[in-house]
Amino acid sequence: MYLLSIVYQNARLNGTGEFSPRRSNTSIAKWTLLEAGDHNLELLRLIVASCSSPVFLHRIPFSFNLLHGTDTGPLLAAHLRALHSSTDNCQGRNTVVSGGLRINAAGKAQPLSRSRDVDFFPKSTFRNPLAKSKPGRDFLLAYGSDFTSHNGGDAFDFADPFFRTRRFESLFSPSAAITDPAAFLGILFHRGGRNKRHVPLNILKKICRLMHQHFQLNVHHWLKTPLAAEREWSTLPPKLRKPLALLLDAVRHTMDAFPKVRTPLDLPGLILLHQPDRYCEEGLLAAWLAFFDELFPSMQFIMTVPAANKCPTPKNLLTKELDLPLLQKTQSSTSRAGGNADVLLIDVDSRLPNLALMKLSRHFKEQGRRVVLARGASQIRSARQVFASCVFTSAGSTRKVEALKDFYGDSLQMGGSGIDARGRLPAEIEALAPDYELYPELQDRALGFLSRGCPLHCPFCIVPLKEGPPRQVSDLHTLLEGGRRSKLILLDDNLLSLPRADQLLEEMASRQIMVNFTQTLDLRFVDRSKAELLRRIRCSNTRFTRSNYYFSLNDSRSLDLVREKYDLFGFASKDNVAFVCMYGFNTTLAEDLRRFRFLRTLPGAYVFTQKYQPVPGGPQPDIARFFEGDPDRMIAELIKIEFTQNMKSMETYYRWISRGYAQTFGKLHMPLVDTIFRYNRKHMKGRYIATLAGLNG
Repeated sequence: MYLLSIVYQNARLNGTGEFSPRRSNTSIAKWTLLEAGDHNLELLRLIVASCSSPVFLHRIPFSFNLLHGTDTGPLLAAHLRALHSSTDNCQGRNTVVSGGLRINAAGKAQPLSRSRDVDFFPKSTFRNPLAKSKPGRDFLLAYGSDFTSHNGGDAFDFADPFFRTRRFESLFSPSAAITDPAAFLGILFHRGGRNKRHVPLNILKKICRLMHQHFQLNVHHWLKTPLAAEREWSTLPPKLRKPLALLLDAVRHTMDAFPKVRTPLDLPGLILLHQPDRYCEEGLLAAWLAFFDELFPSMQFIMTVPAANKCPTPKNLLTKELDLPLLQKTQSSTSRAGGNADVLLIDVDSRLPNLALMKLSRHFKEQGRRVVLARGASQIRSARQVFASCVFTSAGSTRKVEALKDFYGDSLQMGGSGIDARGRLPAEIEALAPDYELYPELQDRALGFLSRGCPLHCPFCIVPLKEGPPRQVSDLHTLLEGGRRSKLILLDDNLLSLPRADQLLEEMASRQIMVNFTQTLDLRFVDRSKAELLRRIRCSNTRFTRSNYYFSLNDSRSLDLVREKYDLFGFASKDNVAFVCMYGFNTTLAEDLRRFRFLRTLPGAYVFTQKYQPVPGGPQPDIARFFEGDPDRMIAELIKIEFTQNMKSMETYYRWISRGYAQTFGKLHMPLVDTIFRYNRKHMKGRYIATLAGLNG
């Protein structure tokens, strides 16, 4: 984000006023210099407070009533900020938003409300910064004129749910400790020396180059490992350590905020500096500012300094500008999706294009009617007829269905497995070819069934109720539209159980089409002939970007038979073989562990976990015995089992176990928590711990 303007009322020193960095219609000043003094220190604090969630402000050892003026009314501080689609989670659009806070005489801060408070920017979208947002959103750093650095004991694991206060705490409290510079250097040395971690290495290279360029220090040996970080830090000139500690703190927070970005230091954001001349010795400040400027080429800086003649700055600093994000006019999802829809088709929750809606679309288009597709719980008043399809019975799908019913009332017609497992399209519509224009993302991929049904009666499965026994319902020529399509997403429930399965597989192999068996293949029906045919078929993932096979393993019975069937394929470690493993139905932790341990021994195999969702009228989960035995030992063994891919799916399973463990034993299994947050959503770890996996709010 970039700060465009801040307006305040009833501030103790500044009273009522407005501050806006210099800008044009297309750019903003990269550096804005303000004269040092208590008034502008208060202004910087108002910027931070306005652009932060009160949840974080209340954690700072600072009395916010010190910002409150003498009037009886509250202090109001509102801002206008430009958001970037690359960092600020604004759905792919650059936009301008406003927000702010109110502080009463007692110092309690609350988010500004457009309905309750003065609306300072009525033409803007209103969006207050949120405590639970991703750490890269509304990115802001602020530093006071004095601070200390951690010297051991600095936490880099996000265990503190309020870690973001460290980004600006020193502006309010000189006792606030910023990053331990030696410890962070050690992290850069370690990660930069590993081949797979190019981001830390590139950042370290940039720091080394700038150290030589601006401070005439040759530290390029930092790029060679191993190094003793504490020793390297202690050998730096004493006058440089505090200024460099701040720079390293800024690097640390930027890397934390954007962990998956290759060049995080190049991203936009806002940095506030209060009197850096107090920790940069005479003759050092200009070089330090030039270092900072080049280290963060897209950051906006607002800085307080003494009068210009007492505080030399690089000559070109004040002339630099940053391009404002090119703003895009936004439309509501309603107007984009609906317009003047005649027939509205709503795909509530499909993970694949919805075949039933594609057939309905064909039916109505042949009548000359205008068909529009919407998703989720879209609300479009102009539609004359509304048909919605819901596939799942999850809580999220149920909420969407209820919202659609409330909005459309009796004009809504609903179907799908999540509504009625026995429901069917009329025969004349079911017989139609799907309308591929409804889902243009399919491109040259076909979608459909060669067969329906399954001879087995697994209690957790909806297929016996919905489809009945197996039977062929189409052929390849029809599904592939006479050869116009060469890729096929096959939705069959259990193709291999068909008596004619071998003939169908032979035809797929002979046609050299690419096939995605998205509902998995049943190993119980595999023999040597079928295995050889499937190896000849170009089995692929849903996007057809790589070879992929899909099987199921829903319990730990008959593992020897599974291995026997698996061996028929002759898979190697380079193959991609996914096993969909259901959990949360009737297995125990010991049985799950046995399954995953077994799959790890199969060459090319990896796990895709899938939580059991009771089908309408189906059995409820039976997991009362899940933690029987020694759960701590079993969890410790479980988290050591790693697959070469799709561990994010396992992470979902870990979260389910972690929550169940907390419910059962009233505590967290911390090695499991550390595993859950090792790679993804690290910033949520502290809140997860503080709320006992979300059980305590």
